[in-house]
Amino acid sequence: MCNTILTSAVRPATALLLSAALAGCDSFLDVNENPNAPENANVDIRLPALIGEFVHSTYYGETQLWGSEWTQQFSYNANTRAYAEVHRYELQETDGTSAWNYFYAGPLALAKDIVDDASAEPDAYYRGIARLFYAWTFAHITDMWGPVPYTESLDPTIREPKYDEQKVVYQGVHEQLEQAISELSAPVGRRPANNDLLFNGDIARWLKLAHHVQARHQLRLAYAPGENATTRAQAALTALQGAFTSNADDADFEYTGGSGARNPLWTFQDLSDLLVASDYMVELLKDRNDPRLPILFTPVVYDSASGNRRFPSDGTVYRGHANGGAPVADSTVSWIGPYFSDEDASLNLASYSDQKFTEAEARLIVSGAAAADAPYREGIRANMRKLGVAQADIDAYVAARPALTAVANPLEEIITEKYVANFLKVEPWNDWRRTGYPRLQIVDQAMLPGIPERVRTPGSELTNNINQVMATGIPTGLEGMSVRVWWASQRAQ
Repeated sequence: MCNTILTSAVRPATALLLSAALAGCDSFLDVNENPNAPENANVDIRLPALIGEFVHSTYYGETQLWGSEWTQQFSYNANTRAYAEVHRYELQETDGTSAWNYFYAGPLALAKDIVDDASAEPDAYYRGIARLFYAWTFAHITDMWGPVPYTESLDPTIREPKYDEQKVVYQGVHEQLEQAISELSAPVGRRPANNDLLFNGDIARWLKLAHHVQARHQLRLAYAPGENATTRAQAALTALQGAFTSNADDADFEYTGGSGARNPLWTFQDLSDLLVASDYMVELLKDRNDPRLPILFTPVVYDSASGNRRFPSDGTVYRGHANGGAPVADSTVSWIGPYFSDEDASLNLASYSDQKFTEAEARLIVSGAAAADAPYREGIRANMRKLGVAQADIDAYVAARPALTAVANPLEEIITEKYVANFLKVEPWNDWRRTGYPRLQIVDQAMLPGIPERVRTPGSELTNNINQVMATGIPTGLEGMSVRVWWASQRAQ
């Protein structure tokens, strides 16, 4: 098999799936050794699949929905679910298995394949893009589970790949991101075109995205045991120098709508009687007089004459459902707004607003609250501009926010605003695990003593790799979801 991307890492069952695809790699690469031509033109065909898989089912997959629900951005409006009671912090072994197997056998293997096959010098840009997704996917996997197979993964000859500590995985992630940035900085190369579903071959924007991802994952480790918060924050600020400069740089994935081309968040409309606005999120926006309320959620009142819900023209009535609580009538609760849930709505993979909050937190660590205030406010403005909030409303809201130097806990203010700006993404769960913010209450009838800290051990790993699983020391049942991952084992507070 091709082995030019570090010593890669995956799992035994996955290795069986990959062996056929990888077995002919060396012989194929021997066919064409022209240094001025790509060694495998098929990377052109595989690139859109990689981008689409990562956006649609990795970054915005079921793990994203779990994290968004656990941080109470939306709520499940029913007593029970068909399988796991996710809203009450339960996952089954099969839930972990489906996500785990997909990540390893899907975007991770595809990214590695492209990096290995795009080894000709003119294909540096293809390698850089694929390596970015390789690193990003591994970061996502370890963020979900903590220790995972890394150095021995994606090797079909290893039946029981060892689990590497999360610190080791993150070292590899940062090395891969550095190499991706180097490849995307190549002076010349063969550029993708319309097969680039994100930036249409604009390598400058890919380079900015790579710096954005690098900064985010540097800051992820700021409060981890053995790490120096100032060093990690400064590394994040250094990376941000090459990242986004405005909303125009945002990585937005477009959907056309219709069968097979729907935004995955369309499920909020398809299941609008079940997946509804969270009471916590609605009340947070109301308390702060946030003009984003009518964009994030739909207004609703109950029409007693007809017995149906209706949308008031003044848009003043918003109600959420208490996470974990008893169901309420569909006609009495707000839904997720069409900006996010329309079948042709775009999905944001990385935003300038999120980046400004990353900068604000990093500057808070390095230089204090005064230095964090400007990027904090720009993060709010950038998100509101993207959502189409009127300029006067933006100005009024930002003016009403107290200076970070005047609040008791400036980090809480930064993370709370970042929580709103990253609506329906996995980042709020990551931030809550790092910092403890926003302040959330445990739901009624919770099956764990607190909000989940990690995803449950996959059943497939218990079947195929039990010795390595047990070596981690993490409980394999539901109680394992209460074990903090390494970078969250110390809260920022």
